Amino acid sequence: MNRLTDDNPDSRAVGITAGELWPATSGKDPQLNPARAYLLSLNSVRSRQTMASFLGIVAGMLGASNADTCSWGSLRRHHVMAITELLRDTGRATATVNTYLSALKGVAKEAWMLKLMDVDSFQHIRAVRNLRGSRLPRGRALPNNEIRQLFAVCDADRSSIGPRDAAMLAVILGCGLRRSEAVGLNLSDVIIDERALRVLGKGNKERLAYMPTGTWQRLQFWIDQVRGDAPGPLFTRIRRFDTLTNDRLTDQAVYHILQVRQREASIEKCAPHDLRRTFATAMLNNGEDLITVKDAMGHASITTTQQYDRRGENRLRAARDKLNLPS
Repeated sequence: MNRLTDDNPDSRAVGITAGELWPATSGKDPQLNPARAYLLSLNSVRSRQTMASFLGIVAGMLGASNADTCSWGSLRRHHVMAITELLRDTGRATATVNTYLSALKGVAKEAWMLKLMDVDSFQHIRAVRNLRGSRLPRGRALPNNEIRQLFAVCDADRSSIGPRDAAMLAVILGCGLRRSEAVGLNLSDVIIDERALRVLGKGNKERLAYMPTGTWQRLQFWIDQVRGDAPGPLFTRIRRFDTLTNDRLTDQAVYHILQVRQREASIEKCAPHDLRRTFATAMLNNGEDLITVKDAMGHASITTTQQYDRRGENRLRAARDKLNLPS
């Protein structure tokens, strides 16, 4: 199978539908399940998938076969504290354990709202504090030479896939988009007069992402010379024999595409989110303030934006190189 076509099965993502989250039983009312109610309250499909996986693991810790059969209404503070300790003892990062804790608090809230848990038990669970501590930040910011190599291999691809991949990577890198935001774009989201994109981010929040010159040029080439002006997804699948479709790319396809281009460019391994980290670091290096970068990235908190800043690593390396200690 040609790895440069979109027929690769790795490019398909499994979604979660409302029917799967809250299935009706034949001839009966739907089961009141706090876990499913909590998952339905989440805005993003990826968040639902992640939290569904976490709740399945927790259900197993509580002795249930899966999240559907777990008696969430019987959850108590000492259960939650024991689970967080067990997760930490198995080597999970502090941030990951706190994500599990957030899911449990969300399920407890739904159990209380469904009258499956008394208010005191819910309040006791809600009062459990997050674990403290931190780890070195994951991911990296790409240096300029690696960015040039990535675009060089896209430019060397004379099929329709080359311009599409170049435009998509340029949009993620030049606007700091999440991969789900990039594949969610439609042609109608391109605002030509503003040289901007209308982006729908987390929490159903819409923002404008302004494109730098290089990004705008690559996107224009993809639209004018390859994609055309037909309504629909901005970035579409391309099948074998260079056949364009009107099928939207998935966020898993973005990961696959970057993997292929990264190997072709012979650069260090990187993920789509590293392009977002690169955007944030470049903006801060250019003297932009944190609030501006926060708004550009669609973050709700400056604290989140600070986690994307990789300038400190360069400062530490520079400080090391200036040291002249006797040896």
